[in-house]
Amino acid sequence: MSTKSLVYSSVADRIARVVMNRPRALNAMSRGMITELRRVLEEAQSNPEVSVIVLSGAGNNFCAGDDLKESEKQSAEDFMALIMDLQRLTRLLLLGEKPTIAAVDGYAVGGGFELALACDFRIASTRARMGCVEARVGMVITGGTTVLLPQLVGQGAAREIVMLADIFDSVYAQQLGLLHRLVEAERLDAEVQTFSEKLLSRAPLAVRESKRLLNRPLEHELERAFQNEIEAIMRCFGTADAREASVAFREKRPAAFQGR
Repeated sequence: MSTKSLVYSSVADRIARVVMNRPRALNAMSRGMITELRRVLEEAQSNPEVSVIVLSGAGNNFCAGDDLKESEKQSAEDFMALIMDLQRLTRLLLLGEKPTIAAVDGYAVGGGFELALACDFRIASTRARMGCVEARVGMVITGGTTVLLPQLVGQGAAREIVMLADIFDSVYAQQLGLLHRLVEAERLDAEVQTFSEKLLSRAPLAVRESKRLLNRPLEHELERAFQNEIEAIMRCFGTADAREASVAFREKRPAAFQGR
C-alpha cells in the first residue's frame, strides 16, 4: 500500500479497504483520482479474495466533491468523459456484486456525497458533513443521485437537499435515513470493522444474490437517470453561472449568479 498514490488499497481478511488520498484537497476528485479509483474498485470487485469493499478518505475527510480548480480548465469533451467515469463508479459500488461500505468522516459533499449514496451501507462519524452542493457551483447532480436520494429520503427531503444545496450534519443525516450507523470519530474504524465482519459471517452466495435482487428494480431507472443527468449537466457546462462559480471559488468570494 503506497500513501503516495491518489487512491490506495489493501486487502486483509476478505475486506478491501479503498482510500481516496488527496487529504490536502479534502480528497476532492481530480481526473487522475477518479481514474485511479475506478481501476482500484474494478480490481476489488474482480478479486476472489475480496468479499466486502470499504471506501473511505484520508485525513479525516471522505471526499469534498469535484476539484473545481481542475474543472475550470476542462473542455466539454473532457468534462463529458469525467461525468461518465463518475457514473461508472456508481455502477461499480452499487451494481457490483460485492457489498460496499462508505466509512464517512468529515466532508462528504457533491461528488463525495454521491459516492457515499452509491455504497450499500453508510457508516459515519459525528464529524461527518454531507450535502449535494452542485447548485452552489452552477451544476447539477450525477452518479444516479436523482434515483438513489429520493429512494432513501423521499421526494420532499431530496428536493430540499438538492435545490437548497445546504451542508448538513451527521445527526440530520441519520434522521433522514441516510446512515446505517453513527458513532464518535474515534470509534469509526472499529464500527466499520464490526459491521464488515458481521457481513462476512453470513452466507456469501446469499448476500451476493440478495444484493442483486435488491438492485434489480433500480437498474433500468439508473441507466435512464444517467442519461438524463448527462444531458442536464451538459446544458449547465459552459454557462456564465458555471464559469462564475469557478472564478468565485478561486477568488474565495460568494458567486454572483445571473441565471445564464
